[in-house]
Amino acid sequence: MSEAFLVIDAGSGSVKSFLISPTGEILARSEREWNRDNWRSDTAWTKIQESVTELMKLNQCKVLGISSTSMREEFVLLDENGKEVSYVLSEGSEKHGYKTLEAFGEAMYLSSGHWPVPNWIAGALLPWLQESGQLENAEHMLMISDWVNYKLCGEIATEGSSSCETSLYNIRENDWSWKLIDSLGLPREIFPDSVRNGEIIGYVPNEVSDSIEITEGTPVVIGGADTQCGLLGMGVFKGQVGAVGGTTTPVQVVIDEPLFDPSMKTWTNNYLFDNLWILESNVGYTGSIVRWIRDEKLGTSDYVELNSLADRAPVGSDGVLSYLGPHLFDNSPPYWSVDKLGDLPVPSTIIGKNNDISCLTRSVIEANCYGVKANLNQLQDIVNLDFDYLWFCGGNSKSDLWMQIQADVLGMEVRVPMVHDATAVGVAILCGLGTDYFDNVTDAVVSMVRIGKLFEPRRLESEAYQSHYRRWMETRDKLSRA
Repeated sequence: MSEAFLVIDAGSGSVKSFLISPTGEILARSEREWNRDNWRSDTAWTKIQESVTELMKLNQCKVLGISSTSMREEFVLLDENGKEVSYVLSEGSEKHGYKTLEAFGEAMYLSSGHWPVPNWIAGALLPWLQESGQLENAEHMLMISDWVNYKLCGEIATEGSSSCETSLYNIRENDWSWKLIDSLGLPREIFPDSVRNGEIIGYVPNEVSDSIEITEGTPVVIGGADTQCGLLGMGVFKGQVGAVGGTTTPVQVVIDEPLFDPSMKTWTNNYLFDNLWILESNVGYTGSIVRWIRDEKLGTSDYVELNSLADRAPVGSDGVLSYLGPHLFDNSPPYWSVDKLGDLPVPSTIIGKNNDISCLTRSVIEANCYGVKANLNQLQDIVNLDFDYLWFCGGNSKSDLWMQIQADVLGMEVRVPMVHDATAVGVAILCGLGTDYFDNVTDAVVSMVRIGKLFEPRRLESEAYQSHYRRWMETRDKLSRA
């Protein structure tokens, strides 16, 4: 019987389950869709059970261990019985969040590397819940991946790469910022112990093993945030940079000190190992915009057709410029107040006289690539490093055309791993370390990570894209401030 690590990825649009071999091969994959905007723990757990059960039927193998990852900013509150404590966001919760931001925001940023965004980040929401009495029944606050682990083994624990997203974490000490928590009047007991990534936190009990067809006693290993696990799944370490292209596209560089952007626009995060951190700039909506073009403009579910159309258009899309989501990351308050082009629907988003669908489609892909370049440049200015190549994984990396345009726009080699779902591979590496299948991370990465394709920038195309990029950025600035 073959051996594998079971990985559960609780993303923004779905839960995906993977069986991954110790050599990094995806043996089986199962997915169930959900919606981030109306996510609920009870229905989410049902979908996870369905996904894992289907997965085990697809490939009968020995599961060495289970680990999970998730969308990074979301959290769930549980009562004493493990049931979700629900609440409804409102104008009042947003106003209270801005009060918290004004009083504690900078201190939170300098501790956690994240501003407390009202009506989203826990650091802005929990004080409102406490003041309004809605936190009284809460026994635990868990990030979504922590909650998945709890459902698998009944143990409460967290880790830094996800918890730093709450704005209530101290990334230097890799623990909760207790001083901030006390200043906010929040109950200490709801915050779970923080453990190292890749540590066994419990074992699957009989009642859970029956519901997901996993052997009782299988170890549950704490994973990490989805983007950081994506970097690990590409073998990205100190001084290297990677992008994880999906609904959004975070661009992250691994550093050996907790470096903060002097203008406080970027995020600083914990990586998955001691004495390593992440500096992040995020392109915003990328893959979701390509999906929108596919569904609304092409009326097809076929990405092959979309890429074929885009390939027919010339470099620069015959002058067509699109502004449908990609932006230069600026997470400092008041949060993109000068950027009117960061989400759908937005005004004046298509510039150009050519209405050909091929040019429109290519312009969307090019805009995503311009966004990566802008955010990568922002990181380079902060860390004062030059990069020879960019690692790129995720759904967007499955398009050879997209990756070639990205290399041409950057004037830099783009490396794509053999397994595009590198986040799942990264989680499996942590699982392999936690279960002692691997002695160290070097052995694990050598065994499980392989380069799939290299995209070298083409000289003529790259030269042409430099002027197209400048025009895109200059026009974007004018539109954003109009």
